[in-house]
Amino acid sequence: MTPMLNEPLSGALHELLAARSLRERNRELVLALVAAGNRGEANDLTRPWTGPAATGAPTLPEGLRLTAESVIADNDAVALRATARAHGAAWSLVAELRFDAAGRVEQCHRLLVPDTTKAA
Repeated sequence: MTPMLNEPLSGALHELLAARSLRERNRELVLALVAAGNRGEANDLTRPWTGPAATGAPTLPEGLRLTAESVIADNDAVALRATARAHGAAWSLVAELRFDAAGRVEQCHRLLVPDTTKAA
């Protein structure tokens, strides 16, 4: 017997696949924000390092590099653990982001901790 789209199993499968694709989309959006920060584009993740430019647009320190250590997505929320480096300094960045249906950042909560260990 071939399953039909109106059967309960196909509805549950549809919900499961829709939830998975939403998590994957949001995970990719966070990684895109990391990549944009590495290109020097100010965004919600790089806000702690932004400074005003002469033109009024925010600027980032030269050489700021973000490295995504882990990304966990659940429904519309994504948790990012990253390392940020600039001018010999390093920070641990933990961020929780929520996205709207269009993929725009709806909420962003960041915790930034300076790395106090000395590199050998």
